[in-house]
Amino acid sequence: MQVFLYRHTSKIYICQTLLYMKRLIIITVILIAATVMVTVTYFKNLNPPGLQTTKVINAIPPSAALIFEFNNEASFYDAYDKNQLFATITGAAKMRELHTLRKALLNNELIRQFYDEQDVFISLHASPGDSLEYLITVAAKTPVAKQIGVIGIKQMDVAGKKGFSFHVDTLQKDLYLAEKGNNIWMASFSKPLLEEGLNYKPQDKDPIFEVFPDQQHATTLATLYINYTNAGELVKQFYRRDNVELWSGLSTLPATSALSLNFKSDAFMFSGFTQPLKGAPGSYLELFKTMKPVEMHLKDLFPLTTAYSTSYGFDNVEHFIKALHQWQHRVGFDKDKKALFGRIKQETGVQLDKEFDLLLDNEFAVLTTRFQEKLAIIKMKNGASLRPFLFNVSNMTTDNIGQFKYDQIPLFLIGDALVPFRRPYFTVIDNYLVLGTTQREVSNFSENYFNNEFLSKRAPFIAFNDLLPQRSNINYFIHFKNAGYVFKRLLKPDAYKAYERSPGLSDHYAGAYQLAASDKEFYTNFCIQLNQPDSTLAK
Repeated sequence: MQVFLYRHTSKIYICQTLLYMKRLIIITVILIAATVMVTVTYFKNLNPPGLQTTKVINAIPPSAALIFEFNNEASFYDAYDKNQLFATITGAAKMRELHTLRKALLNNELIRQFYDEQDVFISLHASPGDSLEYLITVAAKTPVAKQIGVIGIKQMDVAGKKGFSFHVDTLQKDLYLAEKGNNIWMASFSKPLLEEGLNYKPQDKDPIFEVFPDQQHATTLATLYINYTNAGELVKQFYRRDNVELWSGLSTLPATSALSLNFKSDAFMFSGFTQPLKGAPGSYLELFKTMKPVEMHLKDLFPLTTAYSTSYGFDNVEHFIKALHQWQHRVGFDKDKKALFGRIKQETGVQLDKEFDLLLDNEFAVLTTRFQEKLAIIKMKNGASLRPFLFNVSNMTTDNIGQFKYDQIPLFLIGDALVPFRRPYFTVIDNYLVLGTTQREVSNFSENYFNNEFLSKRAPFIAFNDLLPQRSNINYFIHFKNAGYVFKRLLKPDAYKAYERSPGLSDHYAGAYQLAASDKEFYTNFCIQLNQPDSTLAK
């Protein structure tokens, strides 16, 4: 009897154990399934169906100079409508076009379901006749070809594809749109540009633009993509002549950028990385991509009349000199450089290049004033030691100002940034070598220096400078009011009118574009700020 009860009890225990294990397995399976569902949902939310950033941006033709990406959802438009910076950047005419397109297309009740919360790409392209055209590219969530006919627009053939057009009465323009394929739609007021976009077939190679990782992309309000070579060509068409000094170097930089947007009530700020294009020839700016960023101080010496400038800095002078020599060898400067300094040595007894390299410090800058004067400021370790070497290769016009007797000395000593200074006038003030294309420019700078009259002493500059990172390698700066006087002489009439129009760029105080070396790339910051009250601006 005891044996029977024991066996019976054992069976009950075993059954209970099996039942418990079964429940445990079921619970475990449910938990695993729940975890999978949560994970999938999370990552779907980070990159929802139809976002397809890489696929869409690669569909845009490579002639694009700039691409502005934003998500077609309420939070972006709230910021867009409330912040006057958008209007000042795009201009009133383009703002009207974008408002109309938003109402007629993206927010149309009949097609909103296909484009709601999808990324919209607006690409800028240079076009014949010095005009600026843009292409809108967006991926639909589901096929829309059947439904689009009910909007009341005219069906037509565009580049061999089924397309549409409709007349925008408020703009007195025809808008053309068509599906490129894979639910990617393109639209433009320029039919030739739309045809270019539809005909372009992405190549099986590395994409032109690198996009942000999914998590970063999901939290970015908007993204600006830049192709520097194309952007340079785009800017050129607004100038009377080809030599565009403002962004000197950037237009020949074989690279692209992806910059995410952040802004305050009075400033736009973009940041991200600039990547050199693989297999492309190098440029002068690439000398700095292997150097550590530094704090730059020459901006503190810019005169009140500064229109725009470019500053350069590096952590190791010997490293810069070596990289410069290698660069000049690659571009074929060796023969002319050796001939010049050999001639100087023979005629003066001074080995100028070697003496200069020993005294060079880690920063130099080139600037243009509102009067189109050009100055260069080069930081030296010991100005007093440099002065006698320069006196030997110059004709002195005053006790402190001279002019080089030989062509292209600055170009071979510092590199491409000093191209404008073929046979400049110069002076040495403390530990700064100052170059100018006229004696008056150098004299004016000396007067400002000793009177402590600098742009950096003004409150608006201080406020603007506080928005910028402290360390970098290359800084582009523009003072919009002072630059307006230069642009009046350099820009074509229609381009200058657009610059002066309000709202527009003339409503801004300053802009800065900074490159800081990071793992053989450039971490990039772009900042533009609205005008700040200042009664002490240069007259």
